Amino acid sequence: MLSGFRGNSFEQSSINREKSTYMIKSNYIVFDTETGGLDETKNPITQYAAVVLDGRTLKEIDRWETFVKPYGDLVIEKDALDHTMVSMSDINKGLKVKDFVATVKEFWETHRAKSKRKEMGRLVPVGHNIPFDNRFLNFALNFCGESNDISEWMYPNFIDTFPIAKLAFGVSGDEKINLGACCERAKIKLTDAHGAMNDVEATADLLRWFMKKLRAKKGEGAGDDVSSGRAVGSEFFEFKCAAK
Repeated sequence: MLSGFRGNSFEQSSINREKSTYMIKSNYIVFDTETGGLDETKNPITQYAAVVLDGRTLKEIDRWETFVKPYGDLVIEKDALDHTMVSMSDINKGLKVKDFVATVKEFWETHRAKSKRKEMGRLVPVGHNIPFDNRFLNFALNFCGESNDISEWMYPNFIDTFPIAKLAFGVSGDEKINLGACCERAKIKLTDAHGAMNDVEATADLLRWFMKKLRAKKGEGAGDDVSSGRAVGSEFFEFKCAAK
């Protein structure tokens, strides 16, 4: 089981100093997919975006985004187009799925290699409701004949701002906790929700907001540079999903 945040059940656990140091030296890759529906076996990925953040300052290092052409016999539903406010013309200008998968892998592997240098640790994925994105990415990988699973990119840790938000905002039951609702609670600007890059930028801001709150809680100030309070970042990993 991956360490990090999955599902809705959590238990608090301690982490050792070695793991804490490992996590705070990591860079982050914030990513999002937009899709042609809710079923990865019937609907394709239509957009993808990612931003890499410095693990100490949370400032942007790199970004990449693309539309993805339809693949196989998967269908883009009209409701999905209306939801994301993009046209088929936009989507058809995107990458073929094999080129998309190859470029995604190259982008991740390039930045993971950079993050593995001694002073930085490794790359930690960040998303809002990551299991949803992973299902679609896995299907695209398998469609292209890739033998590896997306979970290999996620190992050993990732940050899912969806369950973090449920904990941070004390949300229970049917109360809304989608990205838009989170941004509203945190007073983060989100324009054109469900555009992949817009959602990534908002998720990155949400990560920064959580980090700021954690630093303030520990009395370490609320400046933009997290280097003076790097250990705070490891607190995200003091919550582990209770296996179901």
